[in-house]
Amino acid sequence: MKFTRAVAVVFLLVALTYAYFYQDPGANGNTRLALTMAIVKEGRLNVDTFNSVAGGYSSGDIAFYQGKYYTDKAIGSSILGAVVYYPIYTILHLFGQELSVPDERHILTFLVIGLPSAVVAALMFMVCEYLSKSRFRSYIVTLAISLGTMCFPFSIVYFGHQLAASLLFGAFFLIFQIKTQPDPVKIKNFPIFLVGLLLGLAFITDLTTAVIVLPLVVYYFYVLWTRKLIKQVAPWVIPALGGLIPILLMVAYNFLVFGTPFASGYQYLVDPIFRAGMAKGIMGIGRPNWHVLFYETLHPAQGIFWQSPVLIMAGVGGFFMLRKKQVWPELALAAIACVAYLLLNAGYFMWWGGWSFGVRQIIPMLPFLCLPLIFVPKKIFPLVIGLTFISVAQMVIVAASNVRIPDEYFVKIAQLGFFEYSAIYSNCLQKLISGNFAWNLGQALFSLKNWASLLPISVTILAATLFMAFSPTRLDRSHQNQVERLVS
Repeated sequence: MKFTRAVAVVFLLVALTYAYFYQDPGANGNTRLALTMAIVKEGRLNVDTFNSVAGGYSSGDIAFYQGKYYTDKAIGSSILGAVVYYPIYTILHLFGQELSVPDERHILTFLVIGLPSAVVAALMFMVCEYLSKSRFRSYIVTLAISLGTMCFPFSIVYFGHQLAASLLFGAFFLIFQIKTQPDPVKIKNFPIFLVGLLLGLAFITDLTTAVIVLPLVVYYFYVLWTRKLIKQVAPWVIPALGGLIPILLMVAYNFLVFGTPFASGYQYLVDPIFRAGMAKGIMGIGRPNWHVLFYETLHPAQGIFWQSPVLIMAGVGGFFMLRKKQVWPELALAAIACVAYLLLNAGYFMWWGGWSFGVRQIIPMLPFLCLPLIFVPKKIFPLVIGLTFISVAQMVIVAASNVRIPDEYFVKIAQLGFFEYSAIYSNCLQKLISGNFAWNLGQALFSLKNWASLLPISVTILAATLFMAFSPTRLDRSHQNQVERLVS
């Protein structure tokens, strides 16, 4: 797998699309960013200064312990935000300058959430092209996941789910590279260190990622075994060291804040309703509710197969993937990620995700669905193209309007008719029809109004698609041989 001009096009297109839109993260993002600001500006872990209207990051998603306020979220997105923002803040401070709170939110959303997601889109394209030998089909599948699912809207708000998804898929890519290296395999220390680091960061960003982290660890050792690297010491020790760094950060944070290494902000929530909900089962997760499984997949209100119908074809691709024994481990990984997250969320007390257009908790599984999707046969791939167009259009509606929508309909979903409510069409689209567009570059740079503000990015996506469809492409013979060896 090599970095090519096509990979650059995919990265730039997705990065531009994520930069083109932005939305305020509300309570969820504010509490994460409040910790970032406390670390960078005050060297503290409590968020007392910033959890207020005057502080700029007021949030109801907050923990209270021994007279101090703290974020209630897993700390990964806040720590990475601090790593990114500290040099920016320091340089500006040297010149007597400081960003406004809205600018801080906007810049960090792109640098910490959007940019890593665009990098992962490029990695996704590389994996798909390797498996399919088709640049255009790989491009469509990449767009289907990165722009046609919740990955898109949640790359323009400062939540943790999409960042966790990016970290997980980044680790998978590095492991997949080891699997696909030509013999003799030369394993390097830094990439396998990154495998552990990325998995550890994913876990401290979203604790539910454990259901993918563990299968990825098994997949890593399976690859070591198949490539006859299992007896070497370095592939065991170096990733463990990488993964230990984020875990120790989390343990140290918990000890300094709550006095014990095994604690969570959710134990000390200020809101009594959320505190009671999170006390049920394991962090609010109990036995799966089969009605919720239906709501999160097939119901028009928030079902992922309505909001991103292209994902239906992942099941079709999975069937054909079964015929390729060499990619069974990747199919198993994608299937485990999907099933585990759907069942996990089906047992969560607030499965709909609060103020959210979609069931956001399942986002970390979405990038892995590119694996079965790329195996949809050529004869029926036009169906993937059509469903990708619909999926991307629906996600653009959300990105252009509001990711965070009131949740009163989801609370009473059992009382609604099947087609009575759709988060996208009953809420997001109605905002656009009434002229309530969220910030975008079309407005900011070109003073375009309403629907016209979406034209520049629409034309850009169309141009990139035509380039991928009609520009000449060649795969060298050695690459073809590698592909044939993998999928034969």
